Amino acid sequence: MSIKIKSVKINIVCVFLILLFTAINFSVYALIVLACIVIHETGHIACIKSRGVSILSVEITPIGVNIITSGLASYKTDILIALCGPAFNIVAALFLLLFMRGAGESGAILFAFLTNLIYAAVNLFPVAGLDGGRALACILKIYFPENNARITFSVISAIFLALLSIAALYILMLTGYNFSLLLLCGYLFCTIYFRPISFR
Repeated sequence: MSIKIKSVKINIVCVFLILLFTAINFSVYALIVLACIVIHETGHIACIKSRGVSILSVEITPIGVNIITSGLASYKTDILIALCGPAFNIVAALFLLLFMRGAGESGAILFAFLTNLIYAAVNLFPVAGLDGGRALACILKIYFPENNARITFSVISAIFLALLSIAALYILMLTGYNFSLLLLCGYLFCTIYFRPISFR
């Protein structure tokens, strides 16, 4: 179920989570996380536009944004689109690092720097549902027959999801409260095992 505003669809679960997060912890740090996500999605959209691909609709989900485009782009274009989101986060982190060196370190700026780096790193994992997974799927489709590519992708995706899950458990044990990465892993698990893996 989703709320539709023109060509933008907002998942109702996402609306609930945003309201809950705002009620529990509305602060400058929440705004920084939101800004990080906007930077990431701007990277995808900028690449889509630069490659001459039309955007039909945008769907906001609990773990990110699905951008629906017209027609099928080439695999190389799909790889570029997938990687531009994390690339924008890395560029933003570099700018923040330069800013900290010039103006001095502050809690909010350091948090923004780390958030951009972590968001980029997690998204680059070659797991179905993440940008790294999308890029890997396209690379495999270029060099291998479809069935071999699908099997290889499923195995690699499962291995890296397991590694990400171990990292999530470690972060939960370390902090005692941060289970956001664990929730993401749960969602990705459902994406891999309860929904057909798409290479597009």
